[in-house]
Amino acid sequence: MRPPEWFRWDIRPREIRWPAWFTGWPNGARVALHLTVLHEWEREPRSWHPAFGRPLPPDAAQPADFLTLGYREYAFTSGVWRIMEILDRQQVKATVFANGVVAELWPESLRELRRRGHEIGSHSWDQAVHSVSYKTRDEEHAAMRQSIAAIEKATGQRPRAYMSPGPRPTVHTLELCAEEGFTWCSELMNADLPYLVNAAEKRLVVLPYAVPGCIDLHIFGARPPFRSPSDALTSLKDEFDAVYEESARHPMRFNYAFHTHVSGLPGAAKTLEAFIKHAKSHPGVWVATGMEQALFWLKQSA
Repeated sequence: MRPPEWFRWDIRPREIRWPAWFTGWPNGARVALHLTVLHEWEREPRSWHPAFGRPLPPDAAQPADFLTLGYREYAFTSGVWRIMEILDRQQVKATVFANGVVAELWPESLRELRRRGHEIGSHSWDQAVHSVSYKTRDEEHAAMRQSIAAIEKATGQRPRAYMSPGPRPTVHTLELCAEEGFTWCSELMNADLPYLVNAAEKRLVVLPYAVPGCIDLHIFGARPPFRSPSDALTSLKDEFDAVYEESARHPMRFNYAFHTHVSGLPGAAKTLEAFIKHAKSHPGVWVATGMEQALFWLKQSA
């Protein structure tokens, strides 16, 4: 049976195995811990969110949904700043994926994240628009370029990492990332390991999103009743400990993806800090940005 062309196995590997050279991360580390911060904004906040499950009343005369607006806006008034302080206290660096709209409306948050040494990547233009909503390749490319320009203007540095909203890539996304000169992307959830994509006559590193790993929305619950911070921490620790146990046989990654409007809340932030402490207490854990992992993979794969 011939696989559909949209699988894109013409540019990405169908089988992903531990390379013979991959016996450890730098300095013999067993696990690369990747902290992925999602710093998002919807240009027109949708009137429903799974955290509430409460759309606007059917007789609403006003279209503005300030419940949803405030849910997202918390990231910029409080959440991202609380997360920055945690990362500073724990002396770790993260990868931050931000929408272009974030860079336009709250550039100071990106400037401060970069000043503190965190990697800033592009999360396309608008969190409300997944790439699969674009009718053409050019529309997707335009949104990608718009976000690149906005982030570069806000931070003074062109982003070198990309993740589509969702992430929900299209058949074009990997090629567009290569064409735009990104070093790595975080798109598919299909492997334990990084791997290389050969597109547009360039090599692009894929660091799979949240596998092995967790997403804060999943461990706290997508809708009421929400799990308590202590229950969420137990789940997060259990996931990490399983990966660490397997790393005795071969090197592993662990990607914890968390949102500034969710994990920036006090209880969830406490969970985040406790998890980082727990992971760092294990010998052989390398807390690394996506770029650090990608450059290591490119160098070793040369």
